[in-house]
Amino acid sequence: MKIKILFKINLMLFLFCISSCEVLDEQPFTQNETENYYLDSNDAIDGLASAYARLKSGNGYYKQKYLSTIFAASDQGISTFLLNNFKNGTVTSTDPNIDTIWKDIYVAIRDANNVIANVPSIEMDEELKSRIIGEAKFLRALHYFNLVRCFGEVPLRTEPVTAEGVSEGLPLSPIIDIYNQIIEDLQYASLNCSTRAQTDIGRATKSSSDALLAKVYLRIASCKQTALGLMNVGSSGTSNDGINGNVQYLQFQESPTYYYESAKNSCDNALLDNGFNLVGNLEDWVTIFDPNNGNSPEMLFDVQGSNEIGQGTAVSNLFTPRNSGLSGTGFGGSNKLKGKFINNYLDKSDPRFQNSIIKEYQTSSRLFEINNGSTGYFSTPFDSDLNPYTLWQVWTSKYIDSDATSPYDSRQNWHIIRLADVYLMRAEALAELNQNPSLANNDINILRNRVGATEIDFSSYSMSDFRTTLLKERAVELYMEGHRFFDLTRFGVYNEYCYKVLNGIGGNTDGSRQADDYTWPIPIFEIAANSNIN
Repeated sequence: MKIKILFKINLMLFLFCISSCEVLDEQPFTQNETENYYLDSNDAIDGLASAYARLKSGNGYYKQKYLSTIFAASDQGISTFLLNNFKNGTVTSTDPNIDTIWKDIYVAIRDANNVIANVPSIEMDEELKSRIIGEAKFLRALHYFNLVRCFGEVPLRTEPVTAEGVSEGLPLSPIIDIYNQIIEDLQYASLNCSTRAQTDIGRATKSSSDALLAKVYLRIASCKQTALGLMNVGSSGTSNDGINGNVQYLQFQESPTYYYESAKNSCDNALLDNGFNLVGNLEDWVTIFDPNNGNSPEMLFDVQGSNEIGQGTAVSNLFTPRNSGLSGTGFGGSNKLKGKFINNYLDKSDPRFQNSIIKEYQTSSRLFEINNGSTGYFSTPFDSDLNPYTLWQVWTSKYIDSDATSPYDSRQNWHIIRLADVYLMRAEALAELNQNPSLANNDINILRNRVGATEIDFSSYSMSDFRTTLLKERAVELYMEGHRFFDLTRFGVYNEYCYKVLNGIGGNTDGSRQADDYTWPIPIFEIAANSNIN
């Protein structure tokens, strides 16, 4: 059975949180009353447990909505019709999908803030106290990193709302202020979180803090490089939508080189914990996506899946075909790959792709078998009166859980950051720092060797060709894991890549992206409720 996260949630606190926090728009009435709660170490531990629970307590975040939305906003394929605005690049402030994402992330920030503000005054073991605060700061950093990548400038609230501040909303903060807070939180977390061997499975660690910090530095570096017009990918120069879509990153005074160096150093630190390690062969690589093998040593930080009532997520239903016995009953089959992405933006012969897609499945009426091009399924009906057809989409096998019985009891974890990503980030940082693609050889080939793929020698590559290949390497290793939308925006290829895959799907001209599509608009309910936001 999958290892479960080992801390418990105080039931009364949890139920109070759920009932009082269904709506959040930076209004203080949604804040928990904490004045008489944080009294001893047990309260500190329970408060932190509540903060972890916020990753999946509402449908707007890692439990469901956020996962499909960042997929739909990328070039990988199509999601539910409810997210067509993200596929088409037509998201507005009235889109209901961004409401729930915004609210649930700010609920999560609220609970992290409560821990960070109240635990320091508790008389308890100082090392445990620092670890609890460090884990809460990791969570807050993650939440704000997601907000700033998706929305750009957002209100930066780092203290619990007091009774005196009930009607006070916050203005939008410049992204440099948000990133500075993220970096400060992760630096604290890196110093005070435990190693993998020293802590319960599922908690933030020193390595996960350093890995997320590397991701933060790498985004700043690449976004600023794009904004400066220096991020050439393939045969074309930096696109205008890339330059203008990342213009806010010009707020950072240091050069991209400074942040690439910081990313490289953080990657080095993330790799120091020998409790995390890569698998040694393709067969073992496949097992890291087995629902019975959650929290494998390749996973630095996961949102925990569970088959316990109220503790699971919809990840299996979202990413596997509906009514196929590969996920729970009910809704499902939302997110699927399209052939143009498979043919253009990853190497479909790569063992990692061929061993992480569903090759065959069946429903009550049809058998579906992958075609020779790995771009769709040939459908054979069980009833001879029905006609066969080809279904032009492909499902991943990364999130199968055949034991799930309902939409929200998947044991599959959501992998926020994997060890493989650290190697890919370090490869990118080394190449960019020295403008020398060959310096990426070792880290990229470590990942390729472990699955039996042919090594790549980047010695003869230009930097622009290296970036094109790097995006393919990131795609084949990490597709459908929540990274692609953010990779496309930071490299400034969002319009080019989305248009190539999505144009013409459904008979529409989909996929075009402008600079203002690089982030989503602030939800209209927040603008209406907060007089400090114009």
